[in-house]
Amino acid sequence: MYTDRDDQLNQLLSTSIEWLDITDQDYRLMVSRYRAVGASLDKYWDASPAGGEVYPQGSIRLGTITRNIHGNDDIDIDLVARRDLAKASVTQAGLKEDVGAGLELFIKEEPEGGPLLGEGKRCWTLQYPGFHVDVLPAVPDEQAGGTGISITDTKVRTWLPSNPIGYTNWFHSVMREEHVALVEKRMAIAPVPEWSIKTTLQRTVQALKRHRDIYFTGHLEDRPTSVITTTLAAHAYAGGGSLYDVLRAVTAAMPGLVEERNGIYVVSNPVQPKENFADRWRDHPRRAAQFFEWAEHAAADFARLGETRGVETVLEKMALAFGERPAEHAQRVAGAGLFESRRAGRLAMATSTGTLAATGTRPVRGHSFHGPGRARP
Repeated sequence: MYTDRDDQLNQLLSTSIEWLDITDQDYRLMVSRYRAVGASLDKYWDASPAGGEVYPQGSIRLGTITRNIHGNDDIDIDLVARRDLAKASVTQAGLKEDVGAGLELFIKEEPEGGPLLGEGKRCWTLQYPGFHVDVLPAVPDEQAGGTGISITDTKVRTWLPSNPIGYTNWFHSVMREEHVALVEKRMAIAPVPEWSIKTTLQRTVQALKRHRDIYFTGHLEDRPTSVITTTLAAHAYAGGGSLYDVLRAVTAAMPGLVEERNGIYVVSNPVQPKENFADRWRDHPRRAAQFFEWAEHAAADFARLGETRGVETVLEKMALAFGERPAEHAQRVAGAGLFESRRAGRLAMATSTGTLAATGTRPVRGHSFHGPGRARP
């Protein structure tokens, strides 16, 4: 049972993080874009006896996609372009070239959005206004079996193992019980897209990603990748608890979940231990230190939220952690809620906490509150 102050903090935190969701319109646009890419590659592969499949991976599939805060930062959509070829029948360079040729044909068709094509170490990138689509060439991993894949990397001579479908299934299994309960509850009220229903773990990951992006302002290239943050958060998640309690517990536990083997930091893919999500820290040792510095800073920032009294002061702390617009959104929602409660004659002062709470006792007549520790309606 939470106190009124706990409930208030969690409500403000929840509505603040909700603002980090992309809009329904942006979501539908992104889905249409990657489906167009998939349809084009599928058509390109029709002439080959070996087919393939294009499917999303990363935050859009995990339900943790988050709005950007920096003008020079894009929302990224990650796709896998898997060719049904044996590794012995194709080289990494040959597979990369094949997928690139298919994407060049897609560009020539002048698709909606007018994307530009670029090449990275592992992926091809389609740059759209405001976001980009990374297309990762892959073949089935015969040794791992199942949904395992082998991926290309121009800096590594051997194929690299991965399993994004298995990873997604693992992440969803961590929060399955809560997700099922939330879907049933929301659908009983009104039909909504299932992708928009977020669990405590998904909200925690979104909060961590936004705090990370603010902390690394000016050197975004050094921030820990989303998959590192997501993996550690899921490992740290114990199930149950309020959003604030989970956020604090997860943030405090994350640094201790990074392994160190023979001087190398390791954050393994839980369904493919050979894949180390922190492998790039070997070439950039400073990034490992920056991860631990950020995690310590985030834990301290989130702890301060629980030590703060008064709606306005809490919102000020949230603005520092998540940005001003999420905090402003939470303020509007909180103000509307208090206004409706007062109109119904149910607004009371919780004497033990000094917060405003909607209760069935001690009605307060309508007026403005401007003192410390009180919310403005």
